[in-house]
Amino acid sequence: MAMGGDQPTGGVSAAELARWGLLEQVARERCIDELLRDRPLPGAERLLLLRQDLERRLGLQELEPRQAWLARNGLVDGDLDRMAARSWQWLMWCRDRWGSDLQTIFLQRKAEFDQVTYSLLRLLDGELASELYLQIKEGDASFSELAAQFSGGPEKRSGGLLGPVPLSQPHPALAKLLQVSKPGQIWPPKHLEGWWVLVRLEKLQPATLDPAMQERLLLDEGDRVLRERLQQLG
Repeated sequence: MAMGGDQPTGGVSAAELARWGLLEQVARERCIDELLRDRPLPGAERLLLLRQDLERRLGLQELEPRQAWLARNGLVDGDLDRMAARSWQWLMWCRDRWGSDLQTIFLQRKAEFDQVTYSLLRLLDGELASELYLQIKEGDASFSELAAQFSGGPEKRSGGLLGPVPLSQPHPALAKLLQVSKPGQIWPPKHLEGWWVLVRLEKLQPATLDPAMQERLLLDEGDRVLRERLQQLG
């Protein structure tokens, strides 16, 4: 898999690919080819749809431009089938390997995909934090007004409002609070890394294991395997 500095690759040396920032991508694609070597093409109906999509993207719907393109690239018509099916084959390879573990993988990474919007106010003075908490809780002042006036972090500029951001982004202690909060719920001041913090959940959008999420997780697992193989090959 490793290519020497002067080894040509389709008329292009490995050194040139490295200079262009393409060497790793070429090695990655070769890894995929090896893993898909014995994988069959999809059924005729799916393959036709994939082929039509590829020809549309490349502007090869008409016979004459298609034949000219194939000749220019040293390919035959069957290569278009393999090109069209390759992404689908790779996804199916990943599904065969990790499909039964998707629920577990999703739960392990769910905090990366859950989106949270919340209000934050942080102070160095614990007594002032308690006083502001009571004002907000009793409705005597708005969170945004007090955050804009008193908060000691960059959230001051947005009236304390942050997000939507992945639930993994806030401090872990805040993330745990937000996970168990109801919209509009404000917590008493918490001492966190030198600050007294007020936090209120505005909106939590939990991620779901829908088809798009399944595909993302499968391809992420595939990318992880490819990186490991490339590291082993040096």
